[in-house]
Amino acid sequence: MLEATPNWEDPQKRRREAIRAASARDVKTLLNLLAYYLLYKSKKRSLTSLHTFRAYGQGVRDWINWAWPEDAKGPRVQLLKATADDVDRWLSELLEKGGHLAEGKGPLKPASAALYLSAVRAFYRALIWAGATGHNPAAEVRTPGDPTPRHERRPALPLALYQRLVEYLEASEAPEAAADLALVRLMGDAGLRISEALALDLADLDLEAGLVHVKKGKGGKARTVPLTKAAHAALTRWLGLRPAYAAPREQAVFVNTGGRRAKGHRLQAHTLRRRLSGYYRALGFPARYRGAHTLRHLAGTRLYRVTRDLHVTASLLGHANVTTSAIYAKMDLDQLKEAVQKLEESG
Repeated sequence: MLEATPNWEDPQKRRREAIRAASARDVKTLLNLLAYYLLYKSKKRSLTSLHTFRAYGQGVRDWINWAWPEDAKGPRVQLLKATADDVDRWLSELLEKGGHLAEGKGPLKPASAALYLSAVRAFYRALIWAGATGHNPAAEVRTPGDPTPRHERRPALPLALYQRLVEYLEASEAPEAAADLALVRLMGDAGLRISEALALDLADLDLEAGLVHVKKGKGGKARTVPLTKAAHAALTRWLGLRPAYAAPREQAVFVNTGGRRAKGHRLQAHTLRRRLSGYYRALGFPARYRGAHTLRHLAGTRLYRVTRDLHVTASLLGHANVTTSAIYAKMDLDQLKEAVQKLEESG
């Protein structure tokens, strides 16, 4: 992402280059500035996830394409002179019509629009740091709240579907299925985020003690997570196959088993998400349950169901505040079904 990086550390050169890029619609250089700012000058810096880089890049490209369409002779809104009203108009179009890139597919949901808006805020913070402008037009703009309750936006994968997914992967003889089974178990049993599971190195595993050390959690926070017997077995099985596919000196637990340039190196999130989507489609899972994060939500609901302890749930999932874990109490649909059943039986 930072190939051919301009000299952003030189105040005069970065100001000149940032102004030039904004005035010439040099999207590549502007995204390079944003990436550099996120990596070296933002609060998270090197802890910024690859997912954030990609999502912010998408949001900023959409904003630029709205302010200055690619096929237009000039900008309808000058990037360095944009106002909060301009950002409001762009945001309204996102919510009513959708994105302004070729891959735009219908109106954005409030949560997606909020992510785009966060990207534009960061973009203008980068431009302010570069000295190209003195104001952030997105600073005070807000997205409307999503009327859908938070626990219903990305529900937990039902346990019955989870068991079908596990059985499907166990029946496959493909090496990537063995890796994916271990990953599914780490997310669905141990509650790891997809980024945390894929960031694991061999040194992070203590299989003798049945523990996984998550060193690259959200916000850079580390934690130690115990493994279920099923997760331990799936991980052990994959580790037995891994040497046949891992590149020399590669320390990642999960590596690509195919491909050319990526073979033997750390598995990336977009590859795993694509494979999971394929499994979900093959099994006929409803669209609302597709996605990697539904597995983590399942782990949260299962743990809360057996412990009824938000502190234990928060500790396993790496939440800084137990209020974040309270969502899993609301996600426990089985508990609600039991309550309704008892209500029906009572009268």
